Amino acid sequence: MSHDPRARLREEVLARFRQLLDQRLPTGPQTLVQIEQTVAEISREVSRELERRLLDEQEPSPDNQATCPHCAQPARYRGRVPRLLLTRHGEQTLFRRYYSCSPCQTGCAPLDRALGLDAGATSPTVRVWMARLGALAPFELAAALLQELTGVVGSVSTLERTALAVGDAFHHAQHQQAIQHHAGHLPQPAARPRRLYIAMDGTMTPLREPWRQDGSSGALVCRYGECKIGVVYEARPGPRGDQGVRCKQYVATLGDVEAFAPLIGAAAHLSGHHYAKELIVLGDGAVWIWRLAARQFPTAIQIVDFYHASEHLWNVARARFGEGSPEAKAWVEARQKELKEDQLSRVLTSIGEWQPKGKVQQDLREREYQYFAGNAERMRYGSYVKKGYHIGSGVVEAACRHVVGSRLDQAGMHWRQERAEAIVGLRAALCSTRPPDLRPYCGLPE
Repeated sequence: MSHDPRARLREEVLARFRQLLDQRLPTGPQTLVQIEQTVAEISREVSRELERRLLDEQEPSPDNQATCPHCAQPARYRGRVPRLLLTRHGEQTLFRRYYSCSPCQTGCAPLDRALGLDAGATSPTVRVWMARLGALAPFELAAALLQELTGVVGSVSTLERTALAVGDAFHHAQHQQAIQHHAGHLPQPAARPRRLYIAMDGTMTPLREPWRQDGSSGALVCRYGECKIGVVYEARPGPRGDQGVRCKQYVATLGDVEAFAPLIGAAAHLSGHHYAKELIVLGDGAVWIWRLAARQFPTAIQIVDFYHASEHLWNVARARFGEGSPEAKAWVEARQKELKEDQLSRVLTSIGEWQPKGKVQQDLREREYQYFAGNAERMRYGSYVKKGYHIGSGVVEAACRHVVGSRLDQAGMHWRQERAEAIVGLRAALCSTRPPDLRPYCGLPE
């Protein structure tokens, strides 16, 4: 046998491959499923064996001392210590040389750093898989999908811990990017959109206070917190105006408006909003949306979602004519027609003509009158439709369900806010048209 280590390794792996082929190759007709399973089993065993051998060869030459990575003082060799790793080829037990440092009372294994390992037991590739699946599906389902699709068997707790860690790292990087944008240090984007939409909304998410399943920290206290979500998107033009979505970028946070504003600002910048000939902000009428838009996108056209405007018409109609009455339906349809013809003054006149006797209804009339009067410039729907603009916030309404609700607000779910923050920010990015590369957030050394 050759004395060249690489040649010897090739010969040994090939011998193992031949042995597996002799043992596993079928002798008779096989279905496609059986063929797939045979090939997968042989490939997995050969890959795992080759990976194990290559890992063993990475250990540096024996040395009684190593430099401590914490204090740079000499650390003494104490022996070989096993470490369990979970890679894309399965579990591997890595035996590496371990050193202890007397000055700073810490230990180290230089091979860990050389291999790019973090404090966890998973390889960077597996961490990427776990983070993606953990953001897109409940952790139990994600662990099952990981095993079914890749053959990697990881516990639910490992997958959850990994997804949260990657989400935290991404969350931190996203906020650093927002700070760079505020300071004017973000690079100029390649996108040059003609028309760009920015839609914002809030949706409630089930949260909880610190709690343990064994009850040692007291009773479970649940509450709801608002998750603010934004989407920057380009529409797909059609013969009757903009139709559908060409590309989209989501951002989301359970923080307040001051935390959300830099995120939507950076997303708009990277989508090329400075180059857009037309910038449109869509919202449901919430005051925080228009204040944010005025501060960050002062040149944008602001549009109140037509569906929400119609809901306010229905509030008046039900109180004035009765729930489910033909008169209420007819009144709303007439007012909707007026809104689409830029006749908001007629809508205001019709609301003002109502003279309710009770204080509750009087307050409702005044509140709804002020709603339409205060949003007059945002309700020129006839002009908007002629220009081909979207007048509905359906894209962000769908984002509330797809990005937030379908992952964070399922039966029996309740989240610590910081854990929900890690998952929703990561999920928003992964649901976007151009999802990020997660490798930089998976603990790789710089």
